[in-house]
Amino acid sequence: MPTLSIPNVRLAGLAAAVPPIEEFSWSEIPDAGHFEITRRRGETPYRRAARVEQCQSDLCVDAARALLAELDWRPSEIAVVIMATLTPDYPIPATAIIVQDRLGIPKSAAAFDLPSGSLGFLHGLQVVASMLSPGSLKKGLLLTGEVSKTAEASDSSPPHRAIHGHSGSVCALEFSAGAAPLIFDSGGDGADFDAFYMPVGGVRQPPRPDMFRDAEGLRLASDYVLDISRLGGRAHDELPASMLRVLEAAGLTSPEVDACFVSALPLPIETAIRRGMHLPVDRFHGALAEYGNSGSGTIPLAMLARHGTRLRRERQVSLLSAMGPGLAWGSALLTTEKIACPELLEV
Repeated sequence: MPTLSIPNVRLAGLAAAVPPIEEFSWSEIPDAGHFEITRRRGETPYRRAARVEQCQSDLCVDAARALLAELDWRPSEIAVVIMATLTPDYPIPATAIIVQDRLGIPKSAAAFDLPSGSLGFLHGLQVVASMLSPGSLKKGLLLTGEVSKTAEASDSSPPHRAIHGHSGSVCALEFSAGAAPLIFDSGGDGADFDAFYMPVGGVRQPPRPDMFRDAEGLRLASDYVLDISRLGGRAHDELPASMLRVLEAAGLTSPEVDACFVSALPLPIETAIRRGMHLPVDRFHGALAEYGNSGSGTIPLAMLARHGTRLRRERQVSLLSAMGPGLAWGSALLTTEKIACPELLEV
């Protein structure tokens, strides 16, 4: 897709809710090498696991209530509600319409889901901003994050789930004439879809009852396939070029970026991308050990955890980039000015 610039939309606020921290041992992580930088720092790995009855929508509702209160926005003002996730409450209906009702947002608001993993925050921003940019709709909420349960309860879970994080985040956007444009770049290669996909659950391979039992040699219906070497290699090839395209569209260079946030990637790939973009370590943020990989919630969590104070107090130019299922990739450039950022909620 050609690089897209969306004018007249302001990112007004960002909030997130997470379960309490649960510490665990590096010996419990089959693929601990993926987090070698954290091990070298001597940090203890964490897991944030939702309660049995808790869904991503519950975390998103808590975060949204805190954010709306800080913004002094009334639910009646919200015209768009989009949930970007791979872990909806139900296959149907859309979780966004359930959240819409729980928050007291008018029935006339547009509410729908985008099935999306790590790229969900970028895809959701692009969709909400596109809807608000003409000015007929004034305010919208983007809900992101992940709470996956079935596979995590099984010893047959893929290794990359061992440091998964649960979260619900909300981003508030509004029409604002003259606001700095949001700039997006995205692409994908369906020929490589099987490098990162969920084989069971669609029409091509419907789930059977026995697929939900943990038996030797049987793939759980909730498991997905991830070839980390193929995903990492494609991220190395595509993400720097994508980031450079959004910078060029904005008339900026890497040194003018205040912070860069990327989805969870193997450390050597993160390092290669950071060096190729000429970004210092303190301005480049990947997966967070204390929050884990939370799918579409990973980037907003990193923004809040690493730059929450600055986002509240100053103008910030943020470069975002992610690699997701498909294989698909994308980047975005956001310019924010003293946005609302409630403290991270633990619920």
